[in-house]
Amino acid sequence: MRPNPRDARLEYHASLALRRLNLESPILIAVSGGPDSMALLHYLARDAAGVPPLVAGHVNHALRGAESDADAAFVRTAASAWGVPYEEVMLPAGSASSEESARLARYEALGAMSARVGAECVLTAHTADDQAETVLLRLFRGTGLRGLSGMPFRGKVRGVRIARPLLHVTREQIQEYLRRRGVSYRVDSTNETSVPARNFIRREVLPLVRSRLNPSAREALLRTAATAHDADELLTALARERFAEVVVERRPGQIALDATLLERYPKPLRAYVFRLALQELTGSLREIAGTHIEALLTLATTTRPRSLDLPGHVVAQRERGRIVLDHRIREAEVIRQHPRA
Repeated sequence: MRPNPRDARLEYHASLALRRLNLESPILIAVSGGPDSMALLHYLARDAAGVPPLVAGHVNHALRGAESDADAAFVRTAASAWGVPYEEVMLPAGSASSEESARLARYEALGAMSARVGAECVLTAHTADDQAETVLLRLFRGTGLRGLSGMPFRGKVRGVRIARPLLHVTREQIQEYLRRRGVSYRVDSTNETSVPARNFIRREVLPLVRSRLNPSAREALLRTAATAHDADELLTALARERFAEVVVERRPGQIALDATLLERYPKPLRAYVFRLALQELTGSLREIAGTHIEALLTLATTTRPRSLDLPGHVVAQRERGRIVLDHRIREAEVIRQHPRA
């Protein structure tokens, strides 16, 4: 049921998200100083009822010199004014060589902060617009159903528990809230360039798509993400049911699958079984791309002995009627710690 337009504000969507999260222990809020995170911090500190203790966490990437320091001071001052404890981590200069490395460094810093303050999870201020951009970015780079699902409402990054209570809030609703509540914010000067891939999608691709193809492109992308999410959940559930049947042997760091039985499954289901096996072995699918899964599917249909190297120190081998996935992280770690002279 769609809310009355009068109620379709940040408060409406954020309150629904908080009830769904049902958090009890302290909350760490990732606050950059930009409009989205300042709206989230203000809402939780001043408008929301019955929330657990809050902590504002700021990661200073030290990438923009005095501007980065000013962002940190701004967030520190706002948190103090709203009665929220403040935590900050300054990353070493040059620690982020790319968008992705900066993102991972940020989550590692947030994880350290959340452990320090005893937070149950980290709340980020990703919006519906961020979600639409993520779906389009992943589509252009090549992705499956899970990638098309976009960012989950809850998830883990680098072992850090993340929740995104503003994932159904649009940028227009963010700006409306900030104006109505008189909340100021910082503007990151790097957002004014189209060089980073996400900025290119935001500043050039989506505006062109809206003007030439579909004024409701954001909503169309969000519907696609929701459909992909439902399909991904269905295939994951089916794969879990089949996984117990197809695993013929388990050892520390090794899983053997029945190749003959795997061949009877539809191709998408086989792919999800492989994903479950890799997830169990390595704890993460982040480095696994669609090309790796396609290679595993080929390994499942051949009858000749073959081996395949996968990211995360995993070797897949076809042995008679089995596919053996071997996680050789311990061997790789020994080599790393004791390299040949």
